[in-house]
Amino acid sequence: MTPAREPWRSERGARTLLSRIAEPYDETVQELVAEHGVLDLVGYAVRDGRTPDGVPLTRLLSRLGRSLGVDEEQVTRALGVRVLVPGDAEWPAGLDDLTAVPWALWVRGPLRLDEAADGAVGVVGSRASSSYGDEAAARICFDLAERGRTIVSGAAYGIDAAAHRAALAADEGRTVAVLAGGVDVAYPRSNAELIARVGQHGALVSETPPGGAPARMRFLSRNRIIAALSVGTLVVECGLRSGARNTVAHARELDRHVMAVPGPVGSALSAGCHQEIRAGAVLVTDADEVIELVGRMGEDLAPVKRGGRVPQDDLDPETRRVWQWLRPRRSVSVDEVMVRSGLGLGEVLVALSELEERGLAEQLLDGWKRRSG
Repeated sequence: MTPAREPWRSERGARTLLSRIAEPYDETVQELVAEHGVLDLVGYAVRDGRTPDGVPLTRLLSRLGRSLGVDEEQVTRALGVRVLVPGDAEWPAGLDDLTAVPWALWVRGPLRLDEAADGAVGVVGSRASSSYGDEAAARICFDLAERGRTIVSGAAYGIDAAAHRAALAADEGRTVAVLAGGVDVAYPRSNAELIARVGQHGALVSETPPGGAPARMRFLSRNRIIAALSVGTLVVECGLRSGARNTVAHARELDRHVMAVPGPVGSALSAGCHQEIRAGAVLVTDADEVIELVGRMGEDLAPVKRGGRVPQDDLDPETRRVWQWLRPRRSVSVDEVMVRSGLGLGEVLVALSELEERGLAEQLLDGWKRRSG
């Protein structure tokens, strides 16, 4: 075999091949990579099947023969996919914060991954979401996308799907779907149309090579990528044992922002969110509050939420004190108001006159009574 037909001799080729022969969550392989480096380790596997000190590379050999026969350039051209490795201009810097950095990433779609990750928000939640959760996710994600934030999620049922759809509905909205299988494998199949739209307008991302099937451990492994691609992770609705909490755990380990939308206190679907809030997640209810947390310090403060104004809001302090001691259903004497408010006779009379003029109090034969404004 000539060097030209041995792409594994380059760092990019070695990482691509390693992605096909080893699972990214395999701790044994991670230790071997830490010890030998990707390029040397793959070379040992191909040439001798063992390290120079005689350690068999059994974990790498079962898929090796079949993987060496794959023409990666042909695969990427045919599928319209690009392969990213650490050091590429498009490689998102946040991924380097991971303990287990992906060997490589397959990306499909027009959105540059490094640009998409700038200020991105990860959104996760229950697959069996309620209408409340879907509406909350859609409202927040649409507003975030309208304001230029990339929505990163996993293309699953429920909250993931609501988040992607909302981002796609926004004007020039950006979204990234991190998949557990290959970028050419739509899963779940009933979300195939949505996944295709994300690939057409945003980006599909996977550390599993094309053709790879989704599997439980690959779902858990991809969660760390969602967390690492984002400056903060928002969990909208999840139960106590939801996989969404695995993504939140990765976000905490990476020192990223963690946010949660509260739900009804008796809802099992929101019990996980409530536990995350108790553990330190920031309670958020809209896009303004998300951006206040993940945005530029001091420049993206959420507006203070206030209830509707009522006439008594405009009263001066003394007049308000008098108003507070009036009763709506019975009259109160001037002497009683003086005692309860701690004000003098003149102050009370001036305040009562002001309240009467504003329509907030009325004088009866035996005292004063509050009126609704």
